[in-house]
Amino acid sequence: MKRYDKYEDWVEVISENLPEIPKIITGEWLKEQLLDRKSYFRNWGFCFADLKEHEFEDTIDASIIRKVPFSTRTIFPKNHPFHFNENIFHTFDDVRNLHELGIDGSGVNVAVIDFTFDTVPNELKECLNNFVNLNDKAEVHFHGTTVSTQFCGKNLGIAPKSKLWFYGTGQGKKNIEDDILALKDIYKQNQKGANIKIINISGSSHMDILEFEDIYIKLLEQECYIIDSIIFGENFTTINQDSNTKEYYYSDWQILGMGEKELKSKIAIPTGGKMTPLVTTENDYLYCGQSTYSWGIPILSGYFALALQINPNLTYNEFVELAKKTKTEKEGIQLFNINGIINELNKEKSNKM
Repeated sequence: MKRYDKYEDWVEVISENLPEIPKIITGEWLKEQLLDRKSYFRNWGFCFADLKEHEFEDTIDASIIRKVPFSTRTIFPKNHPFHFNENIFHTFDDVRNLHELGIDGSGVNVAVIDFTFDTVPNELKECLNNFVNLNDKAEVHFHGTTVSTQFCGKNLGIAPKSKLWFYGTGQGKKNIEDDILALKDIYKQNQKGANIKIINISGSSHMDILEFEDIYIKLLEQECYIIDSIIFGENFTTINQDSNTKEYYYSDWQILGMGEKELKSKIAIPTGGKMTPLVTTENDYLYCGQSTYSWGIPILSGYFALALQINPNLTYNEFVELAKKTKTEKEGIQLFNINGIINELNKEKSNKM
């Protein structure tokens, strides 16, 4: 199987599937690409593009621009509408404030089971404690670095001081054996004293697989909690935040697939509107304005890590109940409130003293 482990390989394989970019880029053209579920543009946009000979229409709405992916390697023309502030290179403001108070995941050990990768971005070099590749035949993929970075990346992560055990796999139902091997190893590591508390699996291909359920129960007995898209989706959904206006907005795929009424019935986790490492590079970044559950799960996992720093005995179910109790609301959207959770945990801690 071909391994796309170099930046040039990714440029080649993605670019051949991207639409031809018109000389004059209009808002209507951008909107059409973003709404096309089969279009690579939704995920990669201008990530690999040299646009110096192109022009942007003057009247493109900012609500469209904020959804278009690009990278730090994108070459823009002199006049262009992609003006974002430095917040896109950091995690959210409320989380940064907690980090400054020392609430940053220190002392919490976590694991990610996801697509394997070769290049370790600078975002992960400080938190990466152990790396195990369980599938030598699997393609190197951007997904593992994206998920890990949103969880515990140095600048972009929710819990940057947590320690990460990463298990590289193939993902998908045909590779469920990889996930089970990873879970069994985590169980063994915990028996030896690793004390891994959170396992992030952004894929969910384990339905009705008894071997998975068996190790899941054993891990619960160790007070080690799996968060995957099924568990995440029971109570939460994702939402994006404009880094300039702070406005919240759903991704196009969410509105097309579910509608706002169903989305608003769950607690929204802010996700897109910031950077993630650019595949196979150490120092470059990709901007993602429309994120998926793949971002929401590690971000929720990171919030759980912050809570465990305050109360190491907190269960995942108790964490969810705190999220329900402390959520805020804006324009009918139920918003996750990490500050509310931390305040509640600190009150409980003070009352026990």
